[in-house]
Amino acid sequence: MNDTDFLHLLMRYQDSVLTSDELAALEAVMRDDATKRQIFTDTQLRSMALHDRFRQEAFQRHTDTSVRASSRTEKKRITWFSRPIASMAAGLAIGLFSASLVWAISSPKTTTERLFSLLNGSFDEPRLETGFPRQNGVWSGDEATIADGKIRFIAPGSDSGDPNARAISCDVFQLVDLRPLRHTLSPDGNSVLELSTDFLDARPHNTKPSVTFFCQIYLFQGDPATLHQGWPQNITDTLASGCAQATTLGSDAKGTRTLTAKCLVPAEADFAVIQIAARPNLRPAKLENLFADNVQLTLKTQPTLPVRIVQR
Repeated sequence: MNDTDFLHLLMRYQDSVLTSDELAALEAVMRDDATKRQIFTDTQLRSMALHDRFRQEAFQRHTDTSVRASSRTEKKRITWFSRPIASMAAGLAIGLFSASLVWAISSPKTTTERLFSLLNGSFDEPRLETGFPRQNGVWSGDEATIADGKIRFIAPGSDSGDPNARAISCDVFQLVDLRPLRHTLSPDGNSVLELSTDFLDARPHNTKPSVTFFCQIYLFQGDPATLHQGWPQNITDTLASGCAQATTLGSDAKGTRTLTAKCLVPAEADFAVIQIAARPNLRPAKLENLFADNVQLTLKTQPTLPVRIVQR
């Protein structure tokens, strides 16, 4: 299915007019194509953001509930409501190609802040420790090296907290303290933490086995220095999490793939676990020429909008 047909089905899905055959076709293409799944997810999130924004503006602007409203006032109300509907449709269509523009439409006062509390995200420093990290700001994990501004995955490893588990993927972690950010977090949970990473499979094209890259965020409450004692079993204690992944078979026309994991930030979150990983999908297998670079952590906070409850 080409992109035009896929976008057409997405718009029909938004309007709830898909036939059963069209719905089956949409599900099939998303099952087989991770990029289209991401487009679908982004579209739904933006649609909800737009809907919520316009709903709250409607309550905010339409305060005159008097039964003596003139026909002229009623005409203005109808005209005003028609504009958001058109804007929403335009915003969704444009948003598939320009995420920043849609954020501007749906939330003009949203603030975006790159967090430098994640250290050495460009891997300019060669420091890399072994095992799950026990302090903030240090990359640590399975066998890997840092060279030429990139981290190179070498071999999967098992977790020290579960030594009998199979070594499935090569994982590298960093602990990030979120407590200094509390003054910028939205008390209503409208803050989103985004982790983006550039991954590169530099093997020849169509090299097997396939490899799946991951970037993941886990948010916790408590003392980060003790988390290693129960990792990975204590993943169940997370307050929130987000994950993004892509599977490759060597180099292709896409080259570097940028993955972005997102999660809402509860006000009580104390720290984040940042994880980047490469997993061979046939084991045992060597990890050759698999890299990650440009790891960034971004906080997006949308201010709480006023809501007026109208009783009729």
